[in-house]
Amino acid sequence: MNSDLKADTILAAEYEYIAQTAFQTNEDRAKVSTFYVLTVGSFLAAMLGLQTDLLQTQFIYLAFAILFAILGLNAALTMLQLVRLRRAWYDSVQALNQLKDYYVEHLEDLPLNDAFRWGQSNLPPKFKPWSVSFLLALQVTILGGAAAAAAVVFAGYAFINNPNAWLWILAAFIGFIFAADLMALYWYLLREKAKADDA
Repeated sequence: MNSDLKADTILAAEYEYIAQTAFQTNEDRAKVSTFYVLTVGSFLAAMLGLQTDLLQTQFIYLAFAILFAILGLNAALTMLQLVRLRRAWYDSVQALNQLKDYYVEHLEDLPLNDAFRWGQSNLPPKFKPWSVSFLLALQVTILGGAAAAAAVVFAGYAFINNPNAWLWILAAFIGFIFAADLMALYWYLLREKAKADDA
């Protein structure tokens, strides 16, 4: 056996790798949600830049209905990405705690438990209301619901000659349901007790 091989070297490298993956998942969460916000904002800016007389044709209404529906679906995909990134972060934190437990077990003369705030028994939950992850998901949820409502409004203007207040009520209802479903999906995928969490 090679005496030059030391456990501390590989354990330090492993710790650094795990810490980097945890940091990267936090960075990626911000990038994913920011990209979605920029997509919605860019589309709205382009729409507001159009001349008003062009907006009053059935074809343009239908095109906007399709584009806002795509933005709504994109919100769902963004939400799934946020879920995967939160689960990846959680997996990294579990790996860090496993490494800490190893040191606690093998360095019994040092009170290492006093130095660590988190252990396997008191990890923050995957679904944690008012965490940054939750607020990013809420932001995507609100924009996704608004996109779904806008899709309904534009579809109504494309297919109904004289839309009335019921169209706006229907759009608000569908937008609210869509947003609620997105948040329920986020909650379910982070709260479920899967047999094995995918990394």
